[in-house]
Amino acid sequence: MFGYVRIYKPELKMREFDQYQGVYCTLCRRLGKRYGPVARMTLSYDFTFLALYLLAFREACPCFHKGRCSFNPFKKRLCCGDAKKGDPSIDYAADVAMLLVYYQLDDTVRDERLFKRLAARIGRALTRRAFRKAAAYRPAEAAAVKAYVEQQQALEAAKTSLVDAAAEPTAKLMAMLATASLPADVPHDTAARFGYCLGRFIYLADAADDLETDLQNGSYNPYVLSRELSPASQSETIRTAKEYAAESLHACVAACAESYEQLPVRRFDGILKNVLYAGLPTVIRQIKERTDDVERSV
Repeated sequence: MFGYVRIYKPELKMREFDQYQGVYCTLCRRLGKRYGPVARMTLSYDFTFLALYLLAFREACPCFHKGRCSFNPFKKRLCCGDAKKGDPSIDYAADVAMLLVYYQLDDTVRDERLFKRLAARIGRALTRRAFRKAAAYRPAEAAAVKAYVEQQQALEAAKTSLVDAAAEPTAKLMAMLATASLPADVPHDTAARFGYCLGRFIYLADAADDLETDLQNGSYNPYVLSRELSPASQSETIRTAKEYAAESLHACVAACAESYEQLPVRRFDGILKNVLYAGLPTVIRQIKERTDDVERSV
């Protein structure tokens, strides 16, 4: 479910890309510092966006400086704030990442087939201690993630065909995360709406992207059920389902952008708008193009 909230690099200014990479690299360092080297492998664009989003509303932003990365020690990288002492916004993103990654691995153990299940079992074992530490750091977030997972599992067990209902737990979780550590002067209802719509986008993008795989494997997917698809469905029927999903995704992006424009953003506006107005639409296009690639290979 991770990796759908990302920048569109060709339209970013060089300064903005350097800042994005600086937050990305600092988040990676903080994951390693707080949870060990294995945790750095869980780094994703989604949590970099969360860190940038939280930093965008702060009165003061930690300065950027050059530092060395243990994975590439011969080249200095831009870092945001003190990677050793940490930054509250970046540490928040790191903690939430560990909570969600652990449950994602747990979900893979339940739903996937042999080799993916085996890899997820190993990953879950390696991140269990980190998960417990993150839950101790963020008890409210841990409770919210647990409730989200239980609600999602109940919907999948009931095989609900309602796409909106299937996306609701993720949307509510993101609404909570989008407001949990914001300054008092930020309108929390608007921020919650932004997070809610972004959560819907993340869930629906994942469902649309996995449509063909879930269809063949018999895994739960709300688009498969709502569009009454089967492994024998014609490619044109699947394409129509993907186009239907794309319309929902574009509606989510529009709602995100509408809420975002009402927020008092202090910094990183160019990066955040790049994600909303270029990155997310690119993700939608790529999801649709993967269907075209499958059809051309048949």
